[in-house]
Amino acid sequence: MSAKIVDRELRRLQIASAAMSLFAESGFETTSMNQVAAAAGVGKGTIYEYFRSKDELIGMSVRIWVEDMLEGIKSAIAGIDHPEDRLRSFVEFSVQAFITDDSTMRTAVSVFQTVLSNIENPTFSEGIRNAFEGTWQAIVDIVMDGKADGLFRIRNRKEAERIAINLLAFLDGIFLHHLITGKRFDLLEQVNHYMEYLLDTHMKS
Repeated sequence: MSAKIVDRELRRLQIASAAMSLFAESGFETTSMNQVAAAAGVGKGTIYEYFRSKDELIGMSVRIWVEDMLEGIKSAIAGIDHPEDRLRSFVEFSVQAFITDDSTMRTAVSVFQTVLSNIENPTFSEGIRNAFEGTWQAIVDIVMDGKADGLFRIRNRKEAERIAINLLAFLDGIFLHHLITGKRFDLLEQVNHYMEYLLDTHMKS
């Protein structure tokens, strides 16, 4: 890969990272491209040399945010060999990120709101879908490790993919329900209850 291509990708990452800081603080809709340009230390026109639209910039910014969270979780569970313990810890660390970090919670809410308001926008939808691909894949890999060790009664990879989708959909829903009910229940307790049900009913050999 040429230095020019590497430099261009690095500049894209720098702009997207600067944008994500603003999006987390002020929301996607209210943050202007002028604000992003100022935060990134470039002209507004320069941003459009690297991103075709604000939607594309948001998609990449969310991808960076998700990937950073995912890398943090992977590092935290790297020393856990047992697939069931690794899956439980993966979920627990994900929940703890929302419980302990207000910025993470605000960003997640902004992502949900923006996705719902742009659901028919193919450019935006593709960016968000790509952003969460790594999280989905990480869960599938853990489940398949459990199958290989004879711990999970999973028939094939497609079934592992269904479990990953189901688990992520539950987490999205419980996070939102926790917010709209004014955090009136113990989020981690409810997630652990669901994990017991999922493992005992559908996964454990």
